[in-house]
Amino acid sequence: MTAGISRDVFDTWRAPRFGTANPTRLDNPLWAALVHERINAWQVNKRFGYERVPGAGPTWCFDRFGQSETPLDDTSTVYIAGEHEDYYDPDFYIYNDVVIVAADGAVAIYGYPRDVFPPTDFHTATRDGDAIWLVGSLGYAGARKAGTTQVCRLDLQTMAIETIVTTGDAPGWIHRHRAELVEGAIVVRGGLVERGPDLPHDENIDEWALDVATGVWTRRTALDWQRWAVRRADRRRNVVWELRQLQWEAEHADFASSGTMRDMVMRELGHVPDLGPLEALYRCAGAIAIEQDDPDEYNIFRIELDGVIVRFTEDSDRIAAIVEGQLSELRLRMLQQHVLQHLAALHGTAWELER
Repeated sequence: MTAGISRDVFDTWRAPRFGTANPTRLDNPLWAALVHERINAWQVNKRFGYERVPGAGPTWCFDRFGQSETPLDDTSTVYIAGEHEDYYDPDFYIYNDVVIVAADGAVAIYGYPRDVFPPTDFHTATRDGDAIWLVGSLGYAGARKAGTTQVCRLDLQTMAIETIVTTGDAPGWIHRHRAELVEGAIVVRGGLVERGPDLPHDENIDEWALDVATGVWTRRTALDWQRWAVRRADRRRNVVWELRQLQWEAEHADFASSGTMRDMVMRELGHVPDLGPLEALYRCAGAIAIEQDDPDEYNIFRIELDGVIVRFTEDSDRIAAIVEGQLSELRLRMLQQHVLQHLAALHGTAWELER
């Protein structure tokens, strides 16, 4: 695909750019080839012998997370925005483009001014006739607006994008959610919601609907579920994931371990703890463990306690719990103390409820 592209063309189109009009055609042979190849930016640079220089910025690529994909009736596909890599990577970039790939492989690329279509990722794209509604975004940290919900509309006839001003009870700065068109409304479920700078994201447990005719949001559910989280008192990262890998290695004697996980645990804790408390981490008295059956939920664990499901999500900075209903105050405190004590035993340091 890129074999016949010259270094001059690469130099001209290497870096991402915003459009100057709504929309701006940005078709070029380099990007069109990369749309089909989907190699990452590091591979692109290597292929063209590009040596990064300070301040040069990222290299354009089509290897992205949080990009939406919408099929059209003519069998072409609309790909919208998305991000490449994480913030620490020199090629990290959140895109605001629209790419259409026709059935015959032809590629059309549209760019937009930043104030028309902000860099967007982990949104949803919901088709409604000749329009695609783009709801939500993670976006750059400094551009997030807690308490609001980004909504844009792509006109498939003109390829212009407009920001939709909405009213009503909206889900907030949501991303990684799901959406579908139901009787003239875009119904949003799941996902994560930004609470503010330096605050962890909350899981969205409710259902919301955006009326596409009026732009009014309605909250369809208001679940009265208990939510809480725990973290190390010293605010250092936890090693629960690494400890689970060590446990897996111990249970699979035929696995040739490189010792990497053990080294990571040693660096963080100074020792490798007894893994006994890990097996019983959420199994307080009366709790029944629910087996995982979804490989994508590698960091999610569930128990049933007093007939109520409790779901734990393990991240390196905190462990968040959602009680899918209501536990008595006594049982809730018992479960919280059980989890705190077992995590403290595993890490050799105090844990606390997040305030």
